[in-house]
Amino acid sequence: MEFLIMGVATAFNFGILKWKFEHNRMADLVFDVAVLLALSYLFAGTMGGMIISMVASAVVSLYLLISPPKFSLFDDEISTI
Repeated sequence: MEFLIMGVATAFNFGILKWKFEHNRMADLVFDVAVLLALSYLFAGTMGGMIISMVASAVVSLYLLISPPKFSLFDDEISTI
């Protein structure tokens, strides 16, 4: 069962990453890859940990697809002063 969940989550996650790359959403793409790498590192490469990190990364990818990050927060604050 774990392999099925991980396979579906992996395919879903890479599909979203491919879509973001094709639509030039590099901030999302870099943030997604960073989240996946950080979660994979935190769970130390165990099978259960990798399943958890891949599913969590897929959920984060979906969230960022709906609500893209805005990294220009500090630039906006400086321009309003």
